[in-house]
Amino acid sequence: MTHASPHFPDSFYRVTIKGLCVREDKVLLSRESETLSGQKWELPGGGLDFGEDIPTAFAREVDEEMGLTVVRMSRAPVYTWTWKYENKRNMDWFYSCVLVYRVEFEDLDIAPSKECEAIEFFSLAELQTLDLGGQMTPLATFFNPADFVEPF
Repeated sequence: MTHASPHFPDSFYRVTIKGLCVREDKVLLSRESETLSGQKWELPGGGLDFGEDIPTAFAREVDEEMGLTVVRMSRAPVYTWTWKYENKRNMDWFYSCVLVYRVEFEDLDIAPSKECEAIEFFSLAELQTLDLGGQMTPLATFFNPADFVEPF
């Protein structure tokens, strides 16, 4: 179904690159500030800027938001989904295409910012009870720790 928009062509999606860091069957999430998102939990990462490649975008986002350094990133996404935002960024609506890559960081010593106040690992059961940011909602249905038993 096509929805007409005054803001962009019908085929437009905002591409979001997220990182999935799994340790001991738990996934790493970051908590955004109260003013930014009401302290919702998200996977690390953010928007792909025009002309930017995926690894560069992800490394830039986690450095800006968390002060972390990426040491490994999978070649292909491990999860992909779309999300419809409404009344955000001064638009009635737009879609985001979320690409989730498996990642590892040099360390987890974050530099807190308004986009990342804290990080924590959560089990699947805990993930299903968290207040997740809008586009992260599908993660609770996709994430399966058994998919990540093999070394990265």
